[in-house]
Amino acid sequence: MYPGFLVPLLAALAVCTGAISSAPRCKCIPGQSCWPSPSEWGAFDNKIGGSLIKTEPIAKSCYPGPEKDLKQCAYVNKMWSDQDFQSSNPIGRPYPYNITCTPVDYAAGQEPTTCSLGSLPVYAVNATTLSQIRSTIAYARERNIRLVVTGTGHDLLGRSDGFGGLELWLHQFKNGIDFQKIYKSENKCKKSSWKDSAIKIDGNYQWRDVYKVAEANNVIAVGGGSIAPGAIGGWASGGGHGPATRNYGLGADQILEAEVMLADGRVVIANHCENTDLFRSMRGGGPGYGITLSSTIKAHPNVKTVTAHHLQIAPLEKTEKNADLLDAVSVLLQLLPDLNDAGFAGYGYWFRNFPTVFVGNATSGYSHGVWTISKGREEAEAAWAPVRKALSKYEDKLCINESWATYDDYWSFYHAESGLYDPTGDTSVLTSRLIDRSSVKSFDKVRDAVEVMSGRPDEFGTSVILLTSGGQVFKDASDKTSGLHPAWRKSHYVLVSGTGISRTGNQAERKVANDDVTFVKGAAAKKLAPNTGGYMNEGDRNDPDWKASFYGSLYGEHLRTKRKYDPSHVFYCPTCVGSEEWVERPDGPLCRVGWIEHL
Repeated sequence: MYPGFLVPLLAALAVCTGAISSAPRCKCIPGQSCWPSPSEWGAFDNKIGGSLIKTEPIAKSCYPGPEKDLKQCAYVNKMWSDQDFQSSNPIGRPYPYNITCTPVDYAAGQEPTTCSLGSLPVYAVNATTLSQIRSTIAYARERNIRLVVTGTGHDLLGRSDGFGGLELWLHQFKNGIDFQKIYKSENKCKKSSWKDSAIKIDGNYQWRDVYKVAEANNVIAVGGGSIAPGAIGGWASGGGHGPATRNYGLGADQILEAEVMLADGRVVIANHCENTDLFRSMRGGGPGYGITLSSTIKAHPNVKTVTAHHLQIAPLEKTEKNADLLDAVSVLLQLLPDLNDAGFAGYGYWFRNFPTVFVGNATSGYSHGVWTISKGREEAEAAWAPVRKALSKYEDKLCINESWATYDDYWSFYHAESGLYDPTGDTSVLTSRLIDRSSVKSFDKVRDAVEVMSGRPDEFGTSVILLTSGGQVFKDASDKTSGLHPAWRKSHYVLVSGTGISRTGNQAERKVANDDVTFVKGAAAKKLAPNTGGYMNEGDRNDPDWKASFYGSLYGEHLRTKRKYDPSHVFYCPTCVGSEEWVERPDGPLCRVGWIEHL
């Protein structure tokens, strides 16, 4: 006999046990009994108007089998590094996290290895309507299939991948770009302080499309330096840096409102009046709360002058460690907060023993393009003078070249200095760290970090400076609807360090690169700036402290948003809010963490 109070308790426990044991532990994958049959996939395809695509590796034509086609293989190999080529395929990834079917250059004597989809989704829906988006979300939710969402495929952390998944491909979902001389809220919300122009981006347009509208209306749209990534969704929700962010705020700060489809298929407006918690999380709290259908962003008046500065530094004599070069880089890193406060923004790069010529005839060096918006050359040169003086002590060991350019407005500057269309298609792993003024006070500490982040002399290390914060980014700290990591509001720039992985590199080589980035380069950056964070869009997917690095003190608030709007975790992505409740097993499936099989 059980004591009386245990009877209802055990009954309740039995109900709970049944509920737990009947719920799926992992997302369903091909080959399992839960996986839809061909006829069920066919019925789904009919429902969505024939938009279902069974994905195949892009370079499949390079490998033995009935689809081997050397002419097509040569074309794929030629186009592999083209961003538009990658984005035109549902499983194309301009910055692939992992390549499991590489193109083969037979003309160069390469031999095929193995070819598989790897972690890429097995089906994709070319969604061009709300109905197709809603049906795809519902099918993934009801059949317990991992849902993957992508537009142009620009993602450095593999958040657009998903083993055995169903991809919602939004590249062709486009309903127009509307310039508003005065911002108009969809629900007539009056709580926003923004009273100037705006641009509504209705669908998955790229920055090149938005910039054309902005330039035609003589306004500045704050977007990425590259023209190819999507203008709504992940870029802005992760922060979003670009050539104008120092003067007008980060991409997340530009969002005035958004239309979002939730996991249950409802379409809601997120702004200062409705769904304010969702609005805040979308403005810096990363992706994963819903599908952004449209976003209305700020449009800023054009300017009458932009002054740009170019600097190249290379060793006069080649040495293994390039100590003088790294000394000069360290001095620059110390002076960047002052330059940033004086109005400078831009991008810098340094390499130690690059495989090809980098600056002049040197394989090691530093190069940057920085600029001041709305400041003339005389004012810009005065701000640069202390840096020139500090670098002058290296003139007997380094070749230092600099030049200036002045532009009549923002768009003439952008087309000449930015507007990048980079070659892509290769894999690299990155780590990043926000750098505040206090972190670079000590030359010795900066120099130690630079030494480690530059990589070993034989490693061909790459390091990047994103001088895209300060200015308005700091002023936007007062915005209570911002969901950005608070460290952005005090950090002048971001240091990014990475390691490339050969297209033919194996998983053992990949692990070596991952460990180096996480536990060596990333650790050095954290030691330099222990009280800041990282930039999630160009961060380390394997960072053990990713919550603190990417979200800081706001993680708990974003998690509440996630649980409210996506309680079933339909929108999973690695390092996104709530992803700690899931784990990707070595064989691919996405499974719950700590599942209780037996009570």
